[in-house]
Amino acid sequence: MTTRLLVAIPGVAIILLAVALGGPVFAAFALLVGIGALFEFYSLTAAFIPLREAGYATVVASVLLCLWVTPPERALILALALGLLFAALGALRLVNREEITLRVGMTLMGGFYIAFPIGVLVLTRELPEGAGAIVNLLVGVWMFDTFSYFGGKLWGSRPIAPLTSPNKTWEGFITGLVGGTLGVVVAGLYMDWINWWQSIVVGVVICLSAYIGDLFESMIKRDAGVKDSGRILLGHGGVLDRFDSLLFASLGAYLATTWLCF
Repeated sequence: MTTRLLVAIPGVAIILLAVALGGPVFAAFALLVGIGALFEFYSLTAAFIPLREAGYATVVASVLLCLWVTPPERALILALALGLLFAALGALRLVNREEITLRVGMTLMGGFYIAFPIGVLVLTRELPEGAGAIVNLLVGVWMFDTFSYFGGKLWGSRPIAPLTSPNKTWEGFITGLVGGTLGVVVAGLYMDWINWWQSIVVGVVICLSAYIGDLFESMIKRDAGVKDSGRILLGHGGVLDRFDSLLFASLGAYLATTWLCF
């Protein structure tokens, strides 16, 4: 717990500073997270020999395009198109093309899994009330994770996904859903651009998508036979371990927020 706090406290401060400053600073932070997460994903799937450079180029393109190009949908389409182009060019330059289809597929999966939501995260910060939207996202994910953990420890008895993550329970999930949604509602009380029922919907969407993201990464780690995606964040594991929920939740938060509020 001490190690976790030593990482978490300065980590939260850095994230909030990046959110407050926005623009290139937040984009640079998102890019660092994206590169770190993709490095760990490709390490987990190293047996498939992904074309790493193509994946990293896709993350860079996604962040830069989502920061500079409008409308936002055009930025995402261009980023995904460039990701496909990078993977194709990376494959075509190889002399040894054994299992090349599988290699390209894993490359594209990493780009889509990491680069797409990282780009959406940048788009969210660029919304008219982007700082508040990011705060809702962070509060929802952090509160959901915290309440899920303690709810599972205190009352958990019925596994929710035994083949993927045996320690996760229905009781923990429900506690996290209530706690995370309530956290977004409370945060929304200090924002004049979102009302209480919109906060509830956004909170529920964030929690549900965060949980799917957590389970998805657990499935990948189980398939790779590892406990953590990395050790760079000490007691928190790797970058992908810490941001797996946020990757999926960024998609849900952006869709729900733009649909309901803008």
